[in-house]
Amino acid sequence: MSILVPAALAFAAIIPIILLLYFMRPKRQERIVGSTFLWQQAMQDLQASRPWQRLRITPLLLLQLLAAIVIILILIRPAIFMSSPVSGNTIVILQSSASMQATDVAPSRFEKAKDTINDYIGALGPGDHLSLISMARTPQVLIANSQDKGQLTNALQRATITNQDADLQQALSLAGSLAVGQENAQVIVIGDGHVLNGNQPIDTPFPVRYLAIGTDAPNVALTTLSSRSEQGKLIAFAQVSNYSHAQRSIPVELYTDGRLFGIKTVTLNAEASGSIEWGALPAQTSLLHARLVSQDAMTSDHDAWSLVGSSIHGRVLLVTNGNMYLETALRLQSNVTLYTIQPSQYPKNVGTYDLTIFDGYAPSTMPAGNLLFINPPKQNYPFGSSGPLIAVSHINAGNDPLNLLNNVDLSSIHTMHDSHQLKPALWAQSIIGAPETPLLIAGENENRRIAVFGFDLHETDLPLQPAFPILILNIMNWFLPAPVAGSGQVIAGAPVTVQSWPGADQITITGPDQQTVKVGPPFPVTPYAHTNNVGVYQVSQRVHGQILNGAFTVNLFNANQSNLPPAHALPVNNSTNITGNKNVISRQLREIWPWIAAILLLVLCVEWWLFSHNYRPQQATGGQSNAPHTTLRGSRRKGVFDSYPRLVMWQDQFNTRIKRIQRQSKKIQKRLRAIVKKQTKGERRVKF
Repeated sequence: MSILVPAALAFAAIIPIILLLYFMRPKRQERIVGSTFLWQQAMQDLQASRPWQRLRITPLLLLQLLAAIVIILILIRPAIFMSSPVSGNTIVILQSSASMQATDVAPSRFEKAKDTINDYIGALGPGDHLSLISMARTPQVLIANSQDKGQLTNALQRATITNQDADLQQALSLAGSLAVGQENAQVIVIGDGHVLNGNQPIDTPFPVRYLAIGTDAPNVALTTLSSRSEQGKLIAFAQVSNYSHAQRSIPVELYTDGRLFGIKTVTLNAEASGSIEWGALPAQTSLLHARLVSQDAMTSDHDAWSLVGSSIHGRVLLVTNGNMYLETALRLQSNVTLYTIQPSQYPKNVGTYDLTIFDGYAPSTMPAGNLLFINPPKQNYPFGSSGPLIAVSHINAGNDPLNLLNNVDLSSIHTMHDSHQLKPALWAQSIIGAPETPLLIAGENENRRIAVFGFDLHETDLPLQPAFPILILNIMNWFLPAPVAGSGQVIAGAPVTVQSWPGADQITITGPDQQTVKVGPPFPVTPYAHTNNVGVYQVSQRVHGQILNGAFTVNLFNANQSNLPPAHALPVNNSTNITGNKNVISRQLREIWPWIAAILLLVLCVEWWLFSHNYRPQQATGGQSNAPHTTLRGSRRKGVFDSYPRLVMWQDQFNTRIKRIQRQSKKIQKRLRAIVKKQTKGERRVKF
């Protein structure tokens, strides 16, 4: 206990003043009354020759003395040292990344962290302010600079766990914006320290403290799942990591399109990784699902999904008199269902196709949908015009904003004699060119994609080069794009921009939780940010009245989150760790006068209540202990003791004990005086 204002003890002089007022007899005015029976006590006061009276202990006196003592305690500002996790302006960053799902701390690391913050909220002092930030891939402010414990608790309950990474740098930047203009701001990070930017120390203008949650728990995780074709066979490939200090044997299940294909067991040394292969899978497999059979503190990294080829299959019509190179390359594409007819049959059997390819032929009326022209005859087209054949000197790459030449080596093309002279429209891009004319143009106009090869594939060695199937793959993926570029796998929490098909007028996404969100219109589509749940996301596109269904997957392939032992420290310069069972920061001096003031308020309320009833206790006269106690206001209102007989009993008991103590005290004094006198007489009779 400490006293911040010792000089305020001088106010204690009010206590003898209060007692003095009770020692003095009241000065009464003379009045003529019909009877003095009720005024006997007042008559005794008037008959007294001294201005003083014997002190009477009454409830009002006790309450006034108690109020004076409490006021003195408030003025001297007593304070105590107490262990407090927060002081002043504190910003708490709650880590909500995937590793906080671990159950090595009951009920989970995330819930344990929330319980700790609840304790912090309960320990807030009168001058403390608290801010809460949830730290995942994109940190969010839950509440800023608040003293309201109810609001802080409600904001904390809104925090949810994620399958994402934790971006500490962004969270500290957000905390810095909240700390602007605040004195003595500090930041507490509560979590297991599995954050991004782990190798890049961060500088902060405020102190950062780290409270580690979790234990050195073992875990195994799937880190890769994919498929590939080997010698015409479909092979599945999975990688498993053992994040523990002992060797483990882990069974792994593989499902193909929802059916169990097989179980294999991989044995891994401590802190090691290994791979498993399954094959040959059914040729028509479109979705793989791998699952680890293991009991660990964290399970969200035990499942993984992967698409086989493209998730959307387009109907492609090839109109040609025969092109073995092109037909073979198209049949190798996993996202193509190929139909072929000759030009003479084209007007008779025209259906609805997602892409129509005209090889050396052009109809008078163009179909709807995407178009690919190869060696187009001389005439006008939707892309511009095709002129007569012109000799080509050499080939070079042009502007490629559509990425059609990814991994395509043009230097391998050695033979190309001539090409139609192409005059593209303004919206078309020249992908491959020559000094004399563009050789490959592509672009999008009015929700339709069009590409043109100005030369005959039979008159060049391009179809014989390894670059040809890669070029056709890139062109087909541009014409018939998968919902998500690449392998169709997305990191949890990362926003996704769906690649819309030409002509699509509506796009929706349905997550593993079966919640459907419309991302288009408007176009270009709105990025889809609800990718926290791992699993398969279904994409539906309405194109020319038809529904095309695709998909992409979200997996937790994150070694930083699957390796569960908490970090020893944060990558923050000059940061400190919070240690100890109480998880406290330091000992803070807390003033306790507000609680004492609450007691004073209660005392004053009781005193007011008694005074409002004009409490004047009257003693019985002439030794009549059964005489009524009367309190007068004027002469007509009953006293408070008449309404509360229990108070009468307590008052009588109190007065009786006081009188008994006084009588005993007088007897003791008489005995002592008698003993002293007797001893004095005895001393006088002594003879020497």
